[in-house]
Amino acid sequence: MLNYKFLLLDADGTFLNFALTEKIALDLLFDHYNLTHDEETFSSYEEGNRLCWREFEQGIISMDELKVKRFSLFFAKEGLHFDPSEANRLYVHYLASNGHYISGAEDVLKRLSHDYTLEVITNGIASVQRGRLDALGASKYFDHIIISEEIGCQKPSAAFFEKTLEIIHAAKDECLIIGDSLTSDIKGGIESGIDTCYLHLGKDPGISDTRIKYHASSYSELLSIIYADQVDIENK
Repeated sequence: MLNYKFLLLDADGTFLNFALTEKIALDLLFDHYNLTHDEETFSSYEEGNRLCWREFEQGIISMDELKVKRFSLFFAKEGLHFDPSEANRLYVHYLASNGHYISGAEDVLKRLSHDYTLEVITNGIASVQRGRLDALGASKYFDHIIISEEIGCQKPSAAFFEKTLEIIHAAKDECLIIGDSLTSDIKGGIESGIDTCYLHLGKDPGISDTRIKYHASSYSELLSIIYADQVDIENK
């Protein structure tokens, strides 16, 4: 087993299937506004949404601004005149009501929680993250659910990780960050001096960075890394 006490796990794309949750929520939202469910409309929303999340990670806009701005951009691009604040309220409700694991994720959480203290570290919207975790019964695997909106700073800022360590009462060398985002989880961990594991589930890992401690392209590879000594013994 790797010599850490705490595993700090990102949520979306790491163990929660946000892509499925988002699709369901957008379908419901588009139904509400009688919008076409085609790829072009979804892409139009996603373009603005990605921009807003990049600006949030960079500290350019706040979470409250992000929630509304993404729909302002979407409606403007589509020539629509709906209230972006109302759209956000509906969308957040739909998101919070639809929690889904990535296939195989719950088995991984069960295994890891026997040997490590697990913590959630996420930039997601607090009501959405807590709603989905509670609906799935996933909260029981974690000692803390640390959400940027609740602690007042976001990944990848050093302040986010400093507050995380304070909350969980841990030293940097006791922790391993596991996440799927190079610009959020991995960048933040590296710049904060905390070991990282880049979990790129079946996707192109992108740029190579020698400062990343571990790489895993699947849950089985992640477990092989974490339980390397046990795998070696079993194979002898």
